Amino acid sequence: MFNFAVHRKFVNLNNGRRVLLRPLLAEDEKRLVALFEQASTEDTRFLKDEVKDPATVHRWIENLNYERVMPLVAYCDDRLVGDVALYRGLKTVRHVGEIRIFLAGDFRGVGLGSQMILEMCEVARKVGVEFLKAEVILDHVKVLKAFRRLGFELKCTLDDYFMRKDGVTHDVALMMKRLTEPKDYTF
Repeated sequence: MFNFAVHRKFVNLNNGRRVLLRPLLAEDEKRLVALFEQASTEDTRFLKDEVKDPATVHRWIENLNYERVMPLVAYCDDRLVGDVALYRGLKTVRHVGEIRIFLAGDFRGVGLGSQMILEMCEVARKVGVEFLKAEVILDHVKVLKAFRRLGFELKCTLDDYFMRKDGVTHDVALMMKRLTEPKDYTF
């Protein structure tokens, strides 16, 4: 049985820096708030939660439940520089997980996002998730390419699926990755 609570892994980035990946803990609250506070409005406008509001992060911390959401954070030295979460499906989609990721601006383009997503793929496999999905704004071409490089496939586009606070809508790409071999059923 996989124990996510004690999971730890060091990864090396393309710029030579070493980063620790581990589950989000209650003591990370201030550093996670700082990660989002330092981000530009442009960087956070496409996130599903109001991450610039410290109450949102506090709610996450107060309701940590690794059975439902598995948040993994990245630390470089004493700074929290990334957050990726696996949202586990329920009932008829209990074999599907959704992945969401956010990185500090100065840690983009150095391989951290790829390392975090690959690590979350391994975690997902260990807990029985068979498919991972990611919703990506269709205009974010670099993000789409990054997910493709990691084995995610574009399954469909959803017109006007994401609506910002100002009412502007954006098309979303639904990306999926199979984590297990397809089952062969004989009839």
